[in-house]
Amino acid sequence: MKTRWVVAAGLALLTAGCGETAAGPEADGEPGWRPVAQSPLTPREAPLTVTVGEQILVIGGSDGPPCPPNADCVAPPEPLRDGAAYDPAADAWTPIADAPAPVGGGPETAAVVGDMVYVLTSGFGADGTMSSTFQAYDAAADAWIELTPPDDTGWRALTVAGDRVVAYVGSHESMDAAVPTALDPLPADLTYDAATDTWTALPADPLGPSYDRRLVGTPGGAVLLASDLVANPGVEPPVVDAARFDLESGAWTELPSGDVLSGYGFRAVGDVLVSALEGSADGGEVNNWGRDIPYGAVLDPATGAWSALPDRPERDPLDGFMVPGDVSDEQTIVSGAWALDVPAQAWTRVPELPVDEHVQGQSVAFAGGVVFLWGGSAWGDDMSDGELLADGWVWTVPTPD
Repeated sequence: MKTRWVVAAGLALLTAGCGETAAGPEADGEPGWRPVAQSPLTPREAPLTVTVGEQILVIGGSDGPPCPPNADCVAPPEPLRDGAAYDPAADAWTPIADAPAPVGGGPETAAVVGDMVYVLTSGFGADGTMSSTFQAYDAAADAWIELTPPDDTGWRALTVAGDRVVAYVGSHESMDAAVPTALDPLPADLTYDAATDTWTALPADPLGPSYDRRLVGTPGGAVLLASDLVANPGVEPPVVDAARFDLESGAWTELPSGDVLSGYGFRAVGDVLVSALEGSADGGEVNNWGRDIPYGAVLDPATGAWSALPDRPERDPLDGFMVPGDVSDEQTIVSGAWALDVPAQAWTRVPELPVDEHVQGQSVAFAGGVVFLWGGSAWGDDMSDGELLADGWVWTVPTPD
């Protein structure tokens, strides 16, 4: 029986789309997006895009009929297996070997250790049971290997702690309960040993049952950001708790909680963790918290100190193009409509994409100060007939004066 795969993170990317509006080629005179060379890949949505050294790999994705924005569509067909490497400096593509198993795109479905790209694709089969494939691509050898996947206790995301791949659970919440209820027992986060092709449970973190969990890898371990899983969510502000895992000692250290509402947007930028998400919330009329709490902040994991983001201009939520997913490097984080140079504490608006249609389902990567978009689907004004794309664009983030 053929398996029908549904990649949760990839579906989320398809739903979110690439931008809220389409407009001209440049904004306020800043250099805009430039088209990349023609790719050897066929049109598709939500491929996996991952940076390895100075090149960007585009792998898999879906070539099924595109789903209109905000529509409820049937599950896409089995993801694709082919891919290609893009060199931003040369504006050139090179086909790569096909993966042995389908590759679905989405945030945190891949982890890079040196030249090795580890890919975890999970989905539901025709009988309703979930299964996963775990495989690795050696970029230096242009070769794939099939590996042992983690257990199937739930959806897992990937990160890299030191030189170890870690598969972690995004939430401890039971999906079968009418009210927020923790799984019992709590599923362990797992670390992978490439030498033996085995998984080992990490020590239990000190935060307890939580949701909106994000594990951000660091050279010496990882930092966990999460919110308490309680029976009456929203009565108290769901601020982010934090803990640091030291890979050498195998021990957790609880860090101070931050006055910030979501751990989802945090990325490593140099020695700090940054979420550049826009906006804030006050709990509304029913459970008003008496203050606005932001969605973005900065955490120094070495000291446990939290700090606010620098001010940025106000904008209408529907004003301008938004990158689909957050990406970062050693200096910059690109999030939504903004890029933040962290050392300079300077914001840059992401320019409009020079297309006339609504575009969704693109994938994004960041390499050498260049933001890369590829694929997706384009929709006209009536959103009735989508066309899969094999187009790519790059934008060089300006260096602050």
